[in-house]
Amino acid sequence: MSIETFYDQDYWTEGKHGGQEISPAVFQRVMGPLIGRETVLDYGCGLGYNYQRSLVRAVGRYVGADASSMAVENARRKGLEAVQVDATNGTVPLPESTFDGAVCIEVFEHLFDPLSAARELNRLLKPGGVLVTTVPNFGYHTWRLMALLRAQVPLEPDDPKENRFKGVHIRFFSKLMLKRLLRQAGVVNIKIGSFDDASVWDVFTAAGHFAAISNFARAHFPSFLHLRFLQDVWPNVFAKRLRAVASKPI
Repeated sequence: MSIETFYDQDYWTEGKHGGQEISPAVFQRVMGPLIGRETVLDYGCGLGYNYQRSLVRAVGRYVGADASSMAVENARRKGLEAVQVDATNGTVPLPESTFDGAVCIEVFEHLFDPLSAARELNRLLKPGGVLVTTVPNFGYHTWRLMALLRAQVPLEPDDPKENRFKGVHIRFFSKLMLKRLLRQAGVVNIKIGSFDDASVWDVFTAAGHFAAISNFARAHFPSFLHLRFLQDVWPNVFAKRLRAVASKPI
């Protein structure tokens, strides 16, 4: 099976990864540095459901890119400009220094070679161009405890009851590893924080049947009891997902 076929058949075909449009507040928090940019690349755009419509309205020119031909065609049918990523090396068929902004949302954890993709993003950015990227945080306290107590990693399979071994995540990042990836790709001014709705009560999901406590807390506890401010104070431990902002050297 080729890499492109992997994404076409095993990732997008079943429609489990389409998602929903994010709220304006989350869009502002995640994409803020890109708003108003002239040209922005969306690397790993997928089916174009999550934030793409908002991003198109917020920038001068939007270009999506994905290794899946199915995803590219789907995005084009929605009226989005999209190009195909070479699945073997992560390259995009566009000249260097084409964009003054790029976004790579929840993508690196799915790639066979994240470093090649990150270097390609740096190549495509103009000097001073801004990159925004997000990844799940393997350093999240819940997943740390799960690794310690149960020797498990957060694969996030589509359906754990059907096949818990068929996880969509094949790479894992902490704050340190994400910074190393971006630094080796050549970008600078790397700042890493959080943007998700992490809860301190999520820690019980690492303890088997006690996961019911986490579910109850999310359903019934008021926001302040989740201590979400901790994900901004200490993202390496309390952020479920990390957001990095960096730029190409001038």
